[in-house]
Amino acid sequence: MMRFALCSLLALTSPVLAQEDLRIDQTKIHVSNAEACGLIEEKGIDAFMDLDFLVLDFTKGIESMEFHCNFFDVKSREGSAHLFIDAICEIPGEIYPDILAVTPYSETEVQVASSADIAWATRLELEDAEMVDTMVPTGTTIYTRCDNLSEITVD
Repeated sequence: MMRFALCSLLALTSPVLAQEDLRIDQTKIHVSNAEACGLIEEKGIDAFMDLDFLVLDFTKGIESMEFHCNFFDVKSREGSAHLFIDAICEIPGEIYPDILAVTPYSETEVQVASSADIAWATRLELEDAEMVDTMVPTGTTIYTRCDNLSEITVD
């Protein structure tokens, strides 16, 4: 019985311990569509004309063609792979504060949870009884690290 309990405990904690080993490379940009890495390298800022995606840059914020979040404070904690970010976001005609939680998702991906997006998604889900079944919780976005890029070139 004791052996079963120990095996069960190890099985439950092993993925958690492995997840804690992942770190976020804040020196690279991350994109919401992995295809964007090559497109940015090839076309620079014009990549936004060919593909709809978001860019996460830890020194600047999150950007797309008609959306921008300026990061004001990126906080980390000793011993944790998670980041806590205060931001002010803008879409045409609107400005709003946001709080983001960023966590490693895989070796090359991070998951970003936006408090504003989660609140809007929850409201929409309550208004519309049909729920979309996804692996990622509503209000979060997975970003892929562009290992070949540390900035978007402007021609």
